[in-house]
Amino acid sequence: MKASEKIWWTKLAAAVGVAIITLVLQVYFNLAGQTTFMLGVIIYLGLSDILSNMNGVERTRGLKIGVGAFFFTWITSWVFFFTIIQTMG
Repeated sequence: MKASEKIWWTKLAAAVGVAIITLVLQVYFNLAGQTTFMLGVIIYLGLSDILSNMNGVERTRGLKIGVGAFFFTWITSWVFFFTIIQTMG
């Protein structure tokens, strides 16, 4: 598997984890949606930097790899989980 594929799949898997983190912060710690959104963006930037360094990819290229997949999966999962929590309670 190429380095770019490893980065892409790792970001896709991390997006679901970030969705759970942002959900917990928003629901149980009563943080605003804008604050948790910005936290998710910061996590993405940090994750991109770490993965770029680990896989020997240029930082700007590592930032671009999987950006759409990450944000689409993260926001979709976040909204889905939030909807489930809100309908249960």
